[in-house]
Amino acid sequence: MLKSKGSVGEFIYQAVCFTIAGLFALVCLYPLLYTFFVSLVSKAEWTDSNGLVMFLPRHPTFAAYVRIFKTNTYILTSLWVSVLKTLLRTVGGAVVAAILGYVLSRQKLPGKKLLTGVVVFTIFFGAGLIPNYMVVQELNLVNTIWSLIVPCLLNTWYALIFKQFFAALPSEVEESAYLDGTTELQMLWKIILPMSKPIFASISLFIMVDSWNSWFDAMIYIDVVHSDLWPLQYYVSLTFNNLTQVDQGTAGDWQEIVGTSGDVPDIAVRMALTIISLLPVLVAYPFFQKYFVKGVYMGAIK
Repeated sequence: MLKSKGSVGEFIYQAVCFTIAGLFALVCLYPLLYTFFVSLVSKAEWTDSNGLVMFLPRHPTFAAYVRIFKTNTYILTSLWVSVLKTLLRTVGGAVVAAILGYVLSRQKLPGKKLLTGVVVFTIFFGAGLIPNYMVVQELNLVNTIWSLIVPCLLNTWYALIFKQFFAALPSEVEESAYLDGTTELQMLWKIILPMSKPIFASISLFIMVDSWNSWFDAMIYIDVVHSDLWPLQYYVSLTFNNLTQVDQGTAGDWQEIVGTSGDVPDIAVRMALTIISLLPVLVAYPFFQKYFVKGVYMGAIK
């Protein structure tokens, strides 16, 4: 009888937890679903509903997506720029942070406290926009894709996370490797990094999301003459800020997308652009999820 009551109580507890978690997940997920629903609405249905589309449209259409990819060549170009920028920044940023974190984690590093203090100082105090621009300009990176990559390769906060992770690894492993004649480079490449997949994947995911969503650096370093180097996120920001009038060479194609003619409302095109900009991250996240959860858990207990 007690066992039965315990089973009923456990079932009620699990049901309540599941309901609360489900409602919370729905609250978090609904903005994305709403964006997708609106991207499928036709101009006639949008007008008939007075701009109130809460669920999947009665007659969903992918006309907004077709219009985006069919009438504008800059979308595919900007997608490629975003993919390339994100890939290089993710791989390069994770590698650079891991190397710096490994160096800082060495107990016998000369001047370790001073170097760590300098790294921590850069977290709290940055150079500012103008000095950063002057450095990029002096390096002749302005109006090149490298201006979107090189200044962001080193994130000292991620380096400190790697440092703490490497310092917490069993010292016996390193001692055994040194006895076998392993060099520092071999230690990092063949022993430390294979043991660091969870934290490496977690940091890579953070860098990937940040890089994919960034657009301000393109606005600063890439002018309208080199608009073929603009990432997709910059186009999305132009749309939502109603800055559709750009210089000659891009204005015509861009107005074809955000113009009011046709069977697709402007809001549907904007929402479709949002979905397009979010989709690569949503697709990539499940591949990192296993390592991401493990990395966060390991970081929490250490």
